[in-house]
Amino acid sequence: MSYANNLSVKKFIAVIIITFLVVFYCFSCNSQQGKTMDNFEFSLKTAHPDAKNLMTEDFFWSPIEETGPFGSDDSWDAAYGFRRWRMSNKSANPLVYLKELIASWQYPFFDWYEMDTQKIKAYIFSKATIDEATIQQQMQQMKEALKNTSDTAIQKIDDEQLRQVIISTSGTIGGIYLLGQDNAIIGTGFAQFALEGKISSELKNLTITALKRQLLPVLVNRYDPGYIETRKYQLTKMLEVINKVPVN
Repeated sequence: MSYANNLSVKKFIAVIIITFLVVFYCFSCNSQQGKTMDNFEFSLKTAHPDAKNLMTEDFFWSPIEETGPFGSDDSWDAAYGFRRWRMSNKSANPLVYLKELIASWQYPFFDWYEMDTQKIKAYIFSKATIDEATIQQQMQQMKEALKNTSDTAIQKIDDEQLRQVIISTSGTIGGIYLLGQDNAIIGTGFAQFALEGKISSELKNLTITALKRQLLPVLVNRYDPGYIETRKYQLTKMLEVINKVPVN
């Protein structure tokens, strides 16, 4: 295998592993997948009248639009989890729920009010702690995932090459952690508004901060160039809405 082909294969494997890690962490850290028992859905039909008046575009209610308040895995989990939690915590501060939720995901600490670009970079590019047992587990899972590939070059990747790619891609996990936390904040904030027509003062400030943070070039420019403008537009519309929501 030539050096050029070898490098291309490694890049391909790295992309696969990054994708795999995103899915792996979403499903292993979040435990609230699945519809609610009563089949409730956040929608214009179920929303508080004040939410209907402000959340008028389709993306606000989409369960698959990743920038929308209920569209990503983390925001969806946070929103529906908040509704269940709220049933037995009617007067509690929503931040109690949010802190408990993200603590259960065991993400490294991040200051939810942080807007300093350098500190954000340091967090998203920080290397995840990954021990040998985890490396071996991920190697085995990747081997299983790649068994059916028809690319003979991929099949020639040896254990050491696969191991090194797994170690090198561990540096992408910080970005996943931060996006997950911001999505959870946004999902919880819009869930309270959709359910109650208002939002707690602290949660409103956090939601505004999370939206503004995701609009920072250091974060928004990490997306596919063809999606960046869509993401900017939707984040900006969400920011406009949340600024108008009354506090309780």
